[in-house]
Amino acid sequence: MTNTLVAQASDKSNDLNEKIQDFFNKVNDLMSWVPDFLSYLIEPIKQGMQALAQKVQEFWDRITQLFEQPGDSDKLRETSDKWATEVGDKAGEIAGDINLQKLKANVEWTGKAAEAYKALVPAQGDGLSSVKLMAMQIRTSLNSLASALDAFWLAIGVALGVFVVGAVGAIAAACTVVGIPAAIGAIATAAGVSIGLVTTAIISMNSFTTTIETEQTAIKQKITDLGDKWSRSDQDLADGSVSDGDGSDWKVNQ
Repeated sequence: MTNTLVAQASDKSNDLNEKIQDFFNKVNDLMSWVPDFLSYLIEPIKQGMQALAQKVQEFWDRITQLFEQPGDSDKLRETSDKWATEVGDKAGEIAGDINLQKLKANVEWTGKAAEAYKALVPAQGDGLSSVKLMAMQIRTSLNSLASALDAFWLAIGVALGVFVVGAVGAIAAACTVVGIPAAIGAIATAAGVSIGLVTTAIISMNSFTTTIETEQTAIKQKITDLGDKWSRSDQDLADGSVSDGDGSDWKVNQ
């Protein structure tokens, strides 16, 4: 499913393309009525139209690339929510359960094995709490990227809208051969302004994605620092029986 802002920009792009084609068709139609012996009079118009065509092509070259890889802010937000609910919240719940105050083993039992287990629990809880923290940071990062993507496509929509308005005005001005030069100037100005807006939006997005990349690299390092192994005691908890008579036996607190 296409993001709403991208879809709106696409609609404006299609509308703009139609308006530009209408303008070129109208100008060509008017110039076709000029007699050959007066063709020198419209030579400046032909040159202006060629320059305009180049400007319009420059604009489409920039816009087409954007629509080829538009991104999806909705999917980013959906993924960020999953990081929060399916990773962060669940890790937090488990961390809350792995808490010395909630475990009876170290209260109702004593002995070396009980002490070793008691020392192990905080590290396991801290590890899970760190997982939750990382998940929430990833959620924030993805949401920030989604918001930047929305702002980018909103800016592209504005740029297209500016061009559409200029094209409509140019079509209205090109009602006579005499009015064509002014019309060319109007639409060329609109094209220039739109290209500037698109360029600014791209620069801003590139800058933000660089910031996000740095942020996510830092998060990745934190995840690496967490390690990939569950905290375990260096004591032999497996020998923590209640009956074999060695020093690691569990004993009931009286």
